[in-house]
Amino acid sequence: MVISYSERVSCSQEILWDLLLDKAQHPERTIKQVTESKILQTYSDGFLREMTAVGLNIKERITIDAKNQEIRFVLMDNESFDGYFLNKIENKNGELVLTYTQDWKPKNPEVQDLDLQFLPVLKNAVLAMKKLAEQS
Repeated sequence: MVISYSERVSCSQEILWDLLLDKAQHPERTIKQVTESKILQTYSDGFLREMTAVGLNIKERITIDAKNQEIRFVLMDNESFDGYFLNKIENKNGELVLTYTQDWKPKNPEVQDLDLQFLPVLKNAVLAMKKLAEQS
């Protein structure tokens, strides 16, 4: 199931984009649940990252699309989930809108209410990035 949360952000598009790039490379700086992070490999359009968050080891192939202001985090070799996470900036009538979208599907059908568990985390992450961007 797909969950998503958006907020208007009052800063320059360049500041917000730079903060999203930094979050992709150094998630421990902005996501308090991340305890460890390292880049395993780099590509022309992104990198492969491994991190530890809330006791989970998460490996992601991160693709950076500067033209469309999107960063996609695709889960790799995950025992529990398949899917991706997306950070996107849109300029709507001169106002920036930051959207985080998560589409993780459990591999185990016994996992229930996944979206209810992750929606508050997703919302708080967007609000934290908004606050950081507007203070920059």
